[in-house]
This record gives sequence, structure tokens and C-alpha cells, in this order.
Amino acid sequence: MHARLHSLALVLVAAAGAAHAMPKAFSPLDAGMLVPGADGARTVTIGADTRFVNVVNGETVNFTVSGKSFTYAFNAWNSIGAIDLSAIAPKDLKAPPVRVYIAPNPLGQG
Repeated sequence: MHARLHSLALVLVAAAGAAHAMPKAFSPLDAGMLVPGADGARTVTIGADTRFVNVVNGETVNFTVSGKSFTYAFNAWNSIGAIDLSAIAPKDLKAPPVRVYIAPNPLGQG
């Protein structure tokens, strides 16, 4: 009986360690937030050939996709270096497969 409990304890410890090691799925809120009605510092138009966009943490950017626009304020956690455009776009906007790379702010503001 004691050996069974010991085996069960080892299985539980291993499972807990594996769960802890799994990468966390990022929420769009981890990268910043949509800011309807705001005016970003620059506008990025997403075309058919756009595969990635570079932004700086702390920057507010207007995105135009298929004639529709939205504004996003990047305020990412330090562990987030990139996010899919579709994850930050409004739900009613069909964003193409574009990766948004978030560079650290050179002024140390995020």
C-alpha cells in the first residue's frame, strides 16, 4: 500500500511539473488594447503581400485592413515579442495572417 501511495505521489508531482512547463497562451490584452476613436502615431495599411509589421512597445498604431480601420495601443508584457494581427483586430474584421513584432521601447517605457 505504501509503495502505491509513493508511486501516485510521484505521478502527481511529475504532472504538476509538466503543467508548469507548458507555455502560456497569450491574450490580446497581454499585448495592449483596442482604442476606438483614438488617433495613432502612424497608420499601417495591410495589403495582400504584407506578412509582418514592426511596432514599438508603447506605440499606438492605426491599422487599415480591406478598407476597415482600427487603432491599437501596444503595452505588451516583456515576454511578448510578437502576436498575430487577428488576435488584436476587432472580432468583426477578418485579418489576414500577419505577424506583429513588438520591439522594446528604446526610452525604457515598456
